[in-house]
Amino acid sequence: MKKFQYFLFCVLIAFSISCSNNSDFVATYKFDIEGKSDWINTNTIGKFGGATGEYCSKVDSINVYSYGLNKLLSEISPNTIKRIDVSVYVKLAKLDKKSLLVISIKGPNNENIFWTGHELNPVTKEINKWYKFYVEDALPEDYKSEGATVGVYVWNPNKNVIYVDDFDIRFH
Repeated sequence: MKKFQYFLFCVLIAFSISCSNNSDFVATYKFDIEGKSDWINTNTIGKFGGATGEYCSKVDSINVYSYGLNKLLSEISPNTIKRIDVSVYVKLAKLDKKSLLVISIKGPNNENIFWTGHELNPVTKEINKWYKFYVEDALPEDYKSEGATVGVYVWNPNKNVIYVDDFDIRFH
């Protein structure tokens, strides 16, 4: 009988922990191109020899934005997102041209709430070689998330050739 009571006690503890409000929840979005999904700018995807497969996104003078994520924050998490971590593989054809990994949040009327562009060039040491790029961005403490949309993509303002693959985006 004591074994059964102990077992029941353990089950109740496990159940109460699993039902508690988990403040450490991290929403994660991964896109490795091979899996195809409903992300933005998928017209840039082709068989260009990706970092981990045959397909990747090619950004150039015609398409200055890579494939990326554009989603309502409320669809990502019911909690206010405080930090965004992004890793992505990039390959540059030229090192002398500025290219950016952009993380942005826009309000319901398309107004900028947050925008940051991280230069890819300092991470890449050689042309035509894949490099993993990683950033963490803390969001403003008092931003209004209702109706806000997050965007994560590579922007190529200089129209040079960049290959992009394997986004891993985490929302904390």
